[in-house]
Amino acid sequence: MTEETVSPYYQPTLRVRLMATGGILAVFGVVLCFFFLTMPSDVFYQFLGFLGLYLMPGFGKESIVPLAMAFGISWWQITLGIVVGDMALAIIIAYNFDLLLRLPLLGRVLRYFTTKTNEVLQKYLWIKGLSLVGLFLFMYIPFMGSSAINTTIVGRLLSVPPKTLLTIVFVGSILATLTMAVGMQAILELWAANPVYAVVAVLAVVIVAVVCWKLWQKYTEKRFGKGQ
Repeated sequence: MTEETVSPYYQPTLRVRLMATGGILAVFGVVLCFFFLTMPSDVFYQFLGFLGLYLMPGFGKESIVPLAMAFGISWWQITLGIVVGDMALAIIIAYNFDLLLRLPLLGRVLRYFTTKTNEVLQKYLWIKGLSLVGLFLFMYIPFMGSSAINTTIVGRLLSVPPKTLLTIVFVGSILATLTMAVGMQAILELWAANPVYAVVAVLAVVIVAVVCWKLWQKYTEKRFGKGQ
C-alpha cells in the first residue's frame, strides 16, 4: 500500500498538532503520576505492564481488563488507564497521521494497521454503511479486533472530522471498558460466593454474545451484502 493510498485529507497546522499531541501526553503523564503516587509499587508496575500489553496486537479490552482485575487492580483504575491510553493513541494518530507514515519504523507499523483496517472494512461492509453508528459499534464491540488505533484509522479513511472521530473513540472506549470491568467485577463476586455461579454466568454471557453476533451478521449481510 502506497502512501498516496492512505494519506489523510486532514493536515492541521503545526500549532494544532503540538497543542493536541502535547495536551494528551500531558494528561497521560498526570494520570501515570497519580497512579505512581497512590498505588503500591508492585501493583503500579503490573498496571504499566498491562497497559503495555494492551498496545500489543492480539490483546484488547476483553483480555486485559479481566487479567488486570484478577491481579488486584480495581475496575476504575484499569478503566481510567485504558481510556486515557486510547485517547492518547487516537489523538496522536488523528492529528499526525500523515507525519507518522513517513517515519521509518512507526510508519511501517501504521501501514500494517492500515492494511488490516482495510481488510476489516472489506469484511464488515456495515461499518461504512452505517457511517458514524457503524464506526461507534466497531469501537465498542470487543471481539472484532478493534482498538483505538484501528478505529481512528477507519475514521480517517472515511474522512470523519477529527473532533467527531475522537468523540466516538472516547465514548466507545468508556462504554467498552466499563462493560468489561463491571462484568468482571460481577464474576469475581460470584466466584467468591460460589465458583459454579461464576462459571455458569460466563457461559451464559458467551452464548448470548455469540447468538447476538450471529443475528447481527445475518441482518447486516442482508442489508449491506456479504464482505470478502
